[in-house]
Amino acid sequence: MSNVDTERLLALVEKQTGYQVTVGTIDNCNADAEMISATADRPFHLIRVSQESVAVADYIVALQCSILLTMWSHPLGVPQFRQIANKVAFAVKKAADWRGLARLSSTLREQTAQSLVTGLLHQVQSTPAELIGIEYCYRECPTLRSLQSDSMNISLRRNTQSLKPELKEFAPPDIYEKNQIMCGAVARFWCDLVGTEVAMLPYKSIGVDAKAARLLQKFRDSTGSMGERSTGV
Repeated sequence: MSNVDTERLLALVEKQTGYQVTVGTIDNCNADAEMISATADRPFHLIRVSQESVAVADYIVALQCSILLTMWSHPLGVPQFRQIANKVAFAVKKAADWRGLARLSSTLREQTAQSLVTGLLHQVQSTPAELIGIEYCYRECPTLRSLQSDSMNISLRRNTQSLKPELKEFAPPDIYEKNQIMCGAVARFWCDLVGTEVAMLPYKSIGVDAKAARLLQKFRDSTGSMGERSTGV
């Protein structure tokens, strides 16, 4: 890592958790990075940056470090969600019955429905921690502002790819809308930080901006700033 703020956060994670951070890269990753917190059996934190995000790696590593700091120093500040097996199974069955998946074979329809539900659940679990990290880096890592802006622009553009009409026809409506509301909440959060409305334009065009703002407000009401986190959503 070449950025001073990134190096500072790497050192801070080691100081506060007692474990070093190992940084590497990963291929075929659907996110900007994979982060695995240290355990007694694996005594180091692991952050692997996607090959597609190497250009903004200093920011991505800092973001993951800020999430680690919250997880270890203020664990009640990161909302935790428990999956209930029978409800997940019901959601998968409901998704598999959606007419947009009808053209698929029964096996592929089941696999696709499972992937859609799992993806939405991952989004629910990861978004709060991501917002905490985004805010922390923006306020505490001024030398990363340019890289953060580049990374966020890429991420926000990637999120809007799911707005394509063919995807709306394919995905079950409740999954599609919940995904867009959460993506819109991230866009709203970023717009509020940097003082611009550009990232919200796609969500305003499909009419989910108000729901995204309400979801973001629930997050803000339940969390506050890093280091002042309450028990989550």
